[in-house]
Amino acid sequence: MDALAIATIFRDVDIYLSNPEVRRDVLDCVVETMPSDGELVLVTHSLGTVVGMDLIANRLPNGMDVSLLVTAGSPLGMDAVYSRLLVPGPQRPEKVHQWVNAWCPTDPVAIGCPLDGTWGKLTDLAVANARDRAHNIEEYLAHPDVAAAIGGAIN
Repeated sequence: MDALAIATIFRDVDIYLSNPEVRRDVLDCVVETMPSDGELVLVTHSLGTVVGMDLIANRLPNGMDVSLLVTAGSPLGMDAVYSRLLVPGPQRPEKVHQWVNAWCPTDPVAIGCPLDGTWGKLTDLAVANARDRAHNIEEYLAHPDVAAAIGGAIN
C-alpha cells in the first residue's frame, strides 16, 4: 500500500527515491550550499526530510554534526520510503544530537507518524494545522514548540 501511494500520490518522493541521477543531483546541490564543518541546524519538510536523511547518512562532511534535525510533514514513517534511503531502515543517524519531528494527523504525507520509537529517541510533536493547509511548512513552523526548538538551537 505504501509503495502504491508513493508511486501515485507522492510522485516527487518516488522520483527522488527511484532515480539515482535525480538523487545525486539533489544531494550535490544541497552539499554545494552547505558549510564544510561545524554544527548544523537542519530544518526539513516533506521530500526534504528524505533528502535530509540521505544527506546526514551519506553526504554530510566529516567535520560536521547536526545539533538539531527538524522533520515536518515527513513521509519517513512509510516503509516504502525508509527502506529506499541510501542507508535503508528507520535508523536514527548518529550525527544527530536532537531530533524534533512535527506532524499533523490530517497531513496525508505524514501518514506514518509518529516516528518516536521506530526511529529511536526523538521528540514527536503532533500539531493542529489548518485543515486546508495541513501539509504547509508555514503552519508547521508557526507551532510554538517547533519554533522554540529551532530558536533554542540557533541561539
